[in-house]
Amino acid sequence: MNYERIEGTPREVLYRALDLVGSGEYSLFAHPVAGNERLLRNPYRTVVLTQTPPARRRIPQDRQTAFINRALDKVEDIEYGEIPAGTHADYATVDFELFKTTMNSAENGERQELLSLRQQKFKTW
Repeated sequence: MNYERIEGTPREVLYRALDLVGSGEYSLFAHPVAGNERLLRNPYRTVVLTQTPPARRRIPQDRQTAFINRALDKVEDIEYGEIPAGTHADYATVDFELFKTTMNSAENGERQELLSLRQQKFKTW
């Protein structure tokens, strides 16, 4: 599996996912917002994409970009710099566990070329 590390917040990860899915080269492998609404405040975000030919996509491209845009609408006003000190490792662990769950579903399903978008480091402003 390939991965691309993104410098910045979950917003930057989602914008990059939107660019890649919008290009038609990639599709969402799983919904870009895993878990519940509270997890939107997680300063760590992993989005898994796949290089799926248009004829084999389970979800049309316009619906996939709509999923990402809705996620962006929800995270737009979150101030990720307000995350309490000492909780970053916990948030990173939660994101990693959600990522592992996604990857386990990939192993149990059909093999695909996956691309994981992950943050390189947390940025505050």
